[in-house]
Amino acid sequence: MSTHETLAARFARCVTLFREPGAREDQKAEFRALLGLLQDAAVSLRAAGGRLEINGIPCEGEGLTGLVQRLDLHGIGEIALPAAPPPPQLFQLFRALADQPGTDDIPSRLAAAGVDRLRVTLASPETSEAPPPPRPVASSEDVESREPIIPRASRPTGTEGILRGEPWRDTKSVPIDGVPLVSHDPPPPPAADALPGTSRPARATPGPPPTPPTPPPRPQPPIPAAAPPDPPAPPAPAAPAAPPPSAPRAAAAGSLPLPAGAPDVVAQLTRDPTGPAVGDLLAALVHHVELALKQRRPDQLLGVISAIVRVEESVPEASGMRRQYAIALRRVYTKSALDALVRLLSEPKYRADAVVALRRGGAGAVEVLMDLLVAAPTMDERRSAFDALRHMTEGTDQLVHALEHREWFVVRNVAELIGELGIEAAVPALARRLDHEDERVRKAVALALAKIGTRAAVEPLRRALHDPSAEVRMQVALGIGGQKSAALAMPLVVAMDEEKDETVLRELILALGRIGSPDAVQALIKCSQPAGRIFGRKSASLRLAAVEGLRLAATPAARGTLDGLADDGDKQVRAAARAAVSELGRKRRR
Repeated sequence: MSTHETLAARFARCVTLFREPGAREDQKAEFRALLGLLQDAAVSLRAAGGRLEINGIPCEGEGLTGLVQRLDLHGIGEIALPAAPPPPQLFQLFRALADQPGTDDIPSRLAAAGVDRLRVTLASPETSEAPPPPRPVASSEDVESREPIIPRASRPTGTEGILRGEPWRDTKSVPIDGVPLVSHDPPPPPAADALPGTSRPARATPGPPPTPPTPPPRPQPPIPAAAPPDPPAPPAPAAPAAPPPSAPRAAAAGSLPLPAGAPDVVAQLTRDPTGPAVGDLLAALVHHVELALKQRRPDQLLGVISAIVRVEESVPEASGMRRQYAIALRRVYTKSALDALVRLLSEPKYRADAVVALRRGGAGAVEVLMDLLVAAPTMDERRSAFDALRHMTEGTDQLVHALEHREWFVVRNVAELIGELGIEAAVPALARRLDHEDERVRKAVALALAKIGTRAAVEPLRRALHDPSAEVRMQVALGIGGQKSAALAMPLVVAMDEEKDETVLRELILALGRIGSPDAVQALIKCSQPAGRIFGRKSASLRLAAVEGLRLAATPAARGTLDGLADDGDKQVRAAARAAVSELGRKRRR
């Protein structure tokens, strides 16, 4: 059986794929692979402190953050799987994890579906108000532990604090790389303040308003509805009609606090982003940034930066006014400002906006994030820096130099980042780290090289395929795929002849299927044959892997071989080939 981290990565990948309706082929492939890993021993998965534990052992790896968030979303504390779990029951578990939280929790849903071999335990209940769903809100400890950074008066409450996993049914969001952006649809206080006819505090209680529900906790929402009967009725309808072109952006910006006086400047800049007063308005906002830094209000700093960037996007590229916005932003992005933005990564309320702002910070932001990646005292802070670095588009050449760092975890994290960003220029530096004494570093380096997968990576990957650790060789197989990896087909075939670990060998076969080149398909055809009757017979599991590889390749030669294997003497191979032929036929008819 593979290591705990490999199993966790497979489990996380299955959950991700089950959320993609169009990925049926990949769903089946990953599901079968996970079943193979679960054949030998019982497994317990538990989310603890933002990390995933398998049988009590903390795991790290690509995609695990999304799985932890998913478990948090459903309020799951632990999942216990027996050895060789029934596939239909495991399938029901993944379907439940992929769905949004409903009226029934996952244990109830599984029980109704007849699942009795898998055990799902909910996390200990947390105190919450009646309206919110099971585990929605950033806890008070998360907020109050950062008193010096963000004063209490500016902190969110209720559903506005949700930023883990996916949104609840009463919230709308768009997840981006595991960091969902919550759109704050109901912003009553700003809306009430923005209307010109809302200076009537005494009539906040529901009386004349047309809306029947009485809102005792918040008197503000009825005020817009009560505006029409008053003398200033004409301005009231005009207010909603004014912002249609930039309504979504304004809503996003409105959720961020601004220093006193800054909202008026932002409003003027928004009304006329290319007018003659742009220079003065931008200078005023730069001054507000300086004040926010002096007052230790990084949330207000973020609000000003987001407002400038938002208005800048509405200025035509060809316009000479863009230069003024760029100059203002250069003045804003000081080392102190970048440090403050990085601290906001630990605040769920501001994390997504902080990532966008840091991305605009360019090479300077990358440098600050790299410092955090190295020196952060907790795993959560390092993970925040890692996730933010994944979105950087400038200054990534600094990552290559960080591969020479003396700390193993820094080299490992940087290698993972380079693989995700596909930085081909890093191949020589990655190749030098294949000799690192720590297996975890070599695994990350091998996976990064496989993801880059260009011709320059062929020779280093050939070395990695001979690494003494089966886990390192496994990472090479898991990362290879697609036409860009066609040059790796023959090195994989050579490695298959020398590979002794059947689990690694199976992954190498599947990698050939993902490549799908003529050389790769020929190797799969050879591997799928039963060979001699008595001597030299091949393992049924490897022949099944070859059938799966042929299905993934889906070339004419692969289809023809599958047609022939549909009458194979081995019952399992015959069934797998017929299923593959049927699936490829359905795809062609579409």
